[in-house]
Amino acid sequence: MPELPEVETIIRSLQNNVGTNINNIEIRREDILRLEEFPASELQDKTIKSISRRGKFMIFEMGRNLYLIFHLGMSGRFYMLTADEEASEKHVHVILHLNNGINLVYQDPRRFGGVWLVKEREHFFRHMGREPLSPNFTGAYLEDILKQRKAPVKNLLLNQHLISGIGNIYADESLFAAGIRPDRPAVSLSRQEIKKLHRSIRRVLHQGIELRGTTFRDYRDAFNESGGFQDYLKVYGRHNQPCPRCGKPIQRIRIGGRSSHFCTNCQR
Repeated sequence: MPELPEVETIIRSLQNNVGTNINNIEIRREDILRLEEFPASELQDKTIKSISRRGKFMIFEMGRNLYLIFHLGMSGRFYMLTADEEASEKHVHVILHLNNGINLVYQDPRRFGGVWLVKEREHFFRHMGREPLSPNFTGAYLEDILKQRKAPVKNLLLNQHLISGIGNIYADESLFAAGIRPDRPAVSLSRQEIKKLHRSIRRVLHQGIELRGTTFRDYRDAFNESGGFQDYLKVYGRHNQPCPRCGKPIQRIRIGGRSSHFCTNCQR
């Protein structure tokens, strides 16, 4: 699934389209629209005021309290084509035809993502947790959401109601950087461990953005280019490979139905 660094990379790739108008929105699959009413005609000739991100969601601000929101699901892509290029790949569901000669293409083979057109942005995101790269994601906040919970710490990092945007890859990498096992009960972490985890989360996410995300199979940015963070992964996807710190084999277990990778020697 595209996580915070991947979605942020796509958002940054699209910024040159801010200020353009939507000539037409082409909807090829109606079931990708996650609202019973989707007045697509309201987007006709509307100007894109801004393109931003909240967690793993992409937000097109269209003015007059109108927001076009995309989620890429497990394997979705969002990329640019010129007007004379055909969006001929399978599973293309929505195309935004812009007046600058660019088409923005939303593709989702597994259809776990979605598209929304809403008028109340804050209401739409009311259940989402804090952004891990925002100023209000403090060490004190992280301590507050961990200290009373017995659930595995990794499960809480993935809980989008507590922290928005972290997924499996960056949770594993952050916990390795902090030296904490993913299955540790959150309540067992010391204040110093939580401070270290807080720093690790922010550092790993920043590095993921700098390297334009992680590509294994599906992910590409808006220019159809792969990310580079996969070349710097320490534990994720490295089952039975040597730990980059101590050389012991990386272990893989399932926590909350997800694969988790860690070093039994370096993470306690």
